[in-house]
Amino acid sequence: MNNDKQYHFISGLPRSGSTLLSAILRQNPDFYADIASPLCGMIQQNIDSMTGSENNLNISEKQRTNVLRGLTDGYYCDVDKSVIFDSSRTWSSKTNLIQTLWPEAKIICCVRDVPWILDSFERVASKNSLYTNTFIDQEANQCVTTRCDALMDVQKGGQVVKPWFWLQEGYYANPQMMHIVEYENLCKDPENTMKMIYGFLNIPYYQNHDFDNVQYQNDNFDVPMGQPGLHTVKSKVQWNQRKTVLPPSVWKKYSGQEFWRTPKEKDLKYE
Repeated sequence: MNNDKQYHFISGLPRSGSTLLSAILRQNPDFYADIASPLCGMIQQNIDSMTGSENNLNISEKQRTNVLRGLTDGYYCDVDKSVIFDSSRTWSSKTNLIQTLWPEAKIICCVRDVPWILDSFERVASKNSLYTNTFIDQEANQCVTTRCDALMDVQKGGQVVKPWFWLQEGYYANPQMMHIVEYENLCKDPENTMKMIYGFLNIPYYQNHDFDNVQYQNDNFDVPMGQPGLHTVKSKVQWNQRKTVLPPSVWKKYSGQEFWRTPKEKDLKYE
């Protein structure tokens, strides 16, 4: 068993290539990567438990750190890999916590134009018409417009808008920890995209990545959500140009949300 593990994280926006990225990373025999884990939520629950304890003032910061690191090591103790990539959309909003627990850790953030994310959700839902779409409530599951509005509903914490806010938090708080990976770049030029990721992580590039033979699926995760095939990755990494299934009004409404393409904004000083 390898107890000397290096931790990094995969986060960003849904339907933006994080499963594909994990499938590619898994080809490296030293790497572990998979779809979203419960680890981030478990860590937050432990923080809440310690803070809410009657002994809160008697728990030192060193003890808190040891507990949370121990939880992580325990979760991955049976994974015999030297580099662990834990995946969760929430990690983008936890950059300060990550710095405290793992000062050398980095976050790979997969992103995509918001309308194309909504388009992808709609395409998956349309392929699974015999299942109830559990990403949104029944009231919103009426048509493409109401479904997209639900995914972007701030008040109800839509499945797209929440990670969008989390990504903003980390991007502006600790940009040096985050590496943005555009879905289109990953599909069109996977080798150079992966070389940039390795460089960001300061890890020698693995020369045997096979971008013509990348496969992954997880029906145990997808089927209970009524979305079979949600995390199925096709064999060949390639870019498929297509027309959107979104109405023009929906596309226009949610266009222009890609804040990560304006890096100068990170240097703004707010008065």
